[in-house]
Amino acid sequence: MPDQLETLKQVVSAKNFEIIIVASGKGGVGKSVIAANFAVALAKNQKSVLLFDADVGFANADILLGLTTKNTLRDYLVGKMELKDVLYPTSYGIWLLSSGTDVGDLIAFRSESKLRLMDDFMKIVVDMDYAVVDTGAGFTEELLSFYEAADKLFMITTPEPTALINVYTLAKMLATKGIFPELYLIMNQSRNTSKDTQVLERFSYVLEKFAGWTIAEKLIVREDAGVSASVLKQIPFIETQKHSQPAQAIQRLSKMVLKSQSYEDMEPDGFFVKFKKLFGIK
Repeated sequence: MPDQLETLKQVVSAKNFEIIIVASGKGGVGKSVIAANFAVALAKNQKSVLLFDADVGFANADILLGLTTKNTLRDYLVGKMELKDVLYPTSYGIWLLSSGTDVGDLIAFRSESKLRLMDDFMKIVVDMDYAVVDTGAGFTEELLSFYEAADKLFMITTPEPTALINVYTLAKMLATKGIFPELYLIMNQSRNTSKDTQVLERFSYVLEKFAGWTIAEKLIVREDAGVSASVLKQIPFIETQKHSQPAQAIQRLSKMVLKSQSYEDMEPDGFFVKFKKLFGIK
């Protein structure tokens, strides 16, 4: 405990560290692509960023970034390696931690294993400004700890009714549990900006009126062939399509986040609670 608090004091005094959760109600909405490109955008603003790919069973951030990750969080959890040994630097200025395992395995670990992971994770983020966490789609009890720890929550949807309904369901589930991080609502793969802006405004109203949310920011990301091409090239589109609407939208999103501080003057004990929530420690 003294070592943990000392580490937290270093984090609080040296950095305004934030946890940003990137979530969606369903798969196929471009959540992981948004998460990876947003992390790179933060790095372009001289921020130190950890991208934690915690997408249950479908971790693919390494592919999006053109990396080969031989070792993952599973290797750390089973005691084969230190946590620092499964962190991968990238040429884009961010660090990648790939789960390579079902998050349910992490939640089921013995309390002492969770404490070890939390302690090692805190030591790593002493040198970080942000942790961008790409979670699995939808809501599960196993992912609850991630949502509880979030300073900011990006909800990714598309204009499709099924995607909107599933995001609404996710928002309602979190609301019933009293979880209301700073919410950024992002409509991806838009084909009609004018029409989809109206849809996004109406949907935001529904979330605020019937689910109790306050929307911090709303963002439209247009469908663009360059995004698909960047995925095939395994290079973030913010690098390959710098002047495209998607790249400019993600840069704008990074500026929004940088202007917002959700926890100034937080004491070390508050950080300790945050990390306990992140790793599901009661």
